[in-house]
Amino acid sequence: MAVPATTGQLRERLEDMKIGDYIVWKYDSTITGYIFGGNTSGYTEIAVTGHPLGSMPAKYFWYAIKVDKGLLIADRVVSHTVTWDWLNSNKFVEGSPHTISGISGVIRCLSGGVTYADVNGNRTFENKNVGCFPVDNEWDKYIIGFPVALIQKEMQLNVVWNYDKGMQTWTSDTSAEGIYTSSTGTKSAQVNSTYRSIRGGNSLISAIWGGFGIYPSNTSTTDCGFRPVFEYKEV
Repeated sequence: MAVPATTGQLRERLEDMKIGDYIVWKYDSTITGYIFGGNTSGYTEIAVTGHPLGSMPAKYFWYAIKVDKGLLIADRVVSHTVTWDWLNSNKFVEGSPHTISGISGVIRCLSGGVTYADVNGNRTFENKNVGCFPVDNEWDKYIIGFPVALIQKEMQLNVVWNYDKGMQTWTSDTSAEGIYTSSTGTKSAQVNSTYRSIRGGNSLISAIWGGFGIYPSNTSTTDCGFRPVFEYKEV
């Protein structure tokens, strides 16, 4: 199994999790529901490059890592060939309410920024290889900013989050108009309000920043998909 390379522990219950811990996140179409923890016998593990949305197994699982109080992020893209528009229509962009293993919360997308940031954290349309604007976007804060101390010795960040497999993640953000979309600094005249930000893969920001790019919201492709987040109220 592709277990996240964190120094945390595999937990059975959300209530026991600390930052860096991870848990099995399952989906069972026979009960139309999500489950945290438990035996994975009879479930198919989703590859770290995701699975086509149109042919998901009846019962499947992946892992979720705790990154903050009341916040879990999938360690991989779970489904690809899914459009941002489909995610939005099914409430997965801003948050689809679910109760999972007795815990109420929402399943949603990560925020990922609308354009590049400069070294001072200001908005820019040029790739400065320092992350995205706004700088408190969740991709940079939790994926790229995952504490080094919580990564297993001799392992790398991308083994925790599997973002360097050519697989990009849809974010909740509409990309800013005017972004430079090539290494030569050529602006794309096509960038408009139909475009959404994507992170990861081999897109424009260097691998150390986990990539940044844009796709029209109706794009369905094998190299971009949904990385679920579960946000819940932790007491």
